[in-house]
Amino acid sequence: MMPRDRILRLEREIQVLSRSAAVGRPAVPLNDVVDALGDRALLVFISHRGRLVGVSVVGGRVRSHDFGEARAVARHVRSLSSAAPRVAELDRSLRPAGDRPLVVVPSPELARMPWAALPSARGRAVSVAPSVSCWFRADTRPLALTDRLWVAGPSLPRACREVEALRSVHGGRICSTVDEALRELAHADVVHFAAGGVRQDELFSYLQLGDGPLHGHDLDGLPRVPSVAVLSAGHSGLARILLRRGARVVVECVRPMPDDRVVELVVHLHANLAEPAQALADAQARRGDLGFVCLGSG
Repeated sequence: MMPRDRILRLEREIQVLSRSAAVGRPAVPLNDVVDALGDRALLVFISHRGRLVGVSVVGGRVRSHDFGEARAVARHVRSLSSAAPRVAELDRSLRPAGDRPLVVVPSPELARMPWAALPSARGRAVSVAPSVSCWFRADTRPLALTDRLWVAGPSLPRACREVEALRSVHGGRICSTVDEALRELAHADVVHFAAGGVRQDELFSYLQLGDGPLHGHDLDGLPRVPSVAVLSAGHSGLARILLRRGARVVVECVRPMPDDRVVELVVHLHANLAEPAQALADAQARRGDLGFVCLGSG
């Protein structure tokens, strides 16, 4: 009988491989990626034999970087201290890009990295994607912003205040139940979820709404998803599904944020969604809140 720890390790490896595999989709040629980047810079992180390596594409030039032991980087990222040696190395890796907007493809060790916390990334547009092909596909999608939907969940104390503030400034509709949300999502260009989330396996992660959980498999079954989605209350695990189903941008919180600052931050974000990554960078630079990331192509 196989030992339990080996089973768990194999399960984790299978999950990583299944999430990174572009099933049925050919790899995007490097020349196409370089053309699509334009004046943006790309930084891809890969874990290989216990080391964290990076590949950067800046101005059509490709370089490799070695960031040392992957576990050490993960520990420093969890500390969220830009003074930590490995985090300082990550910051230095951004400097050759100058002030270019960034596209980052993180390894699992960096999945919850608040990139705006790095000194070289503050105030800079940063788009994070699960893979280069995911970013490339998102970058081809139109950015529709007309029809807006605000979804409030009962487990988040600030939820009602947050969605009321958003509706008063930006118009749109408010809902609070799973049935309402699934019905309204069919028409929305922008959705904002102010609801507590529980991260599990991708399809079974969920947001807690008034009549129960809104699961990943509910979103995966929709005929369309909004162009932009904002998940303002924690790392719910639903961003990948939204991107896979056709969202161009998902803004997600990857670490706890003070309630009294989030409302003002998201109101500013939604006022400038024509450039979502830059709007998020500006909002966080002004307020010192660095826990949000822009996923997809902002």
